[in-house]
Order: sequence, then structure tokens, then C-alpha cells
Amino acid sequence: MFRKIQYNLAKLLNFPINPEMDHRVQNMRTVIERVGGHLNFSVQRHHDGWTAECREIKGIITGGNTANPTDQEINDSIRDAIFSAFGVPAYLCKDDLIRDIREAPFLENRVFA
Repeated sequence: MFRKIQYNLAKLLNFPINPEMDHRVQNMRTVIERVGGHLNFSVQRHHDGWTAECREIKGIITGGNTANPTDQEINDSIRDAIFSAFGVPAYLCKDDLIRDIREAPFLENRVFA
């Protein structure tokens, strides 16, 4: 409870917030390290959209109803799903906390660390 009050005050007063110090971010990184240091997502197209499912951690699933999603749309959705799975609040969700580390733009596979 005290942490939440601190974050809200820091945001209100425009103090810099360090996501690395948050216990939810630390937990997310610990779990990702425990499963090998990265998360692989299987992306599949369907007639009414697409879905992406994490292979290492069951329950991290996302998708959209766009027939031809852009790479950015898929990556943003996957990032949101990872942050949501670990309970990281929106104001701590920085793009550099989780980055796409794939070497080639393949729609079927995404790797985040």
C-alpha cells in the first residue's frame, strides 16, 4: 500500500520513476531468467485475426482481429500481454524493459527478453 502511494505521489509531482526497482518488474525478470532468459511466442493467423501464445509460460496469450497485422501491432500486443501477466502497471511499462530480440521478421515466431 505504501509503495502505491509513493508511486502515485511521484507521478503527480513528476519525479522520475525507476521501473527496475519495482517488485513486479523484478519478479517478471526473475521468471523470464528462470525459463531460459527469453519468451518465445507462436503467432498464428486465423480467418478473423491472429493470436500469439507464449511457449514457456502458459496463459500469456494475446491477439487481434486484424487480418494482416503489422509487426509493430503484434509486438505491442505481446508486450502488453507480458506486462499484464506479471501485474506491471501501465505507468511502469517501458519499451526497453522487454525488447523484441528476433533476428528476422518472421510472423510465426517472436522472441522477447
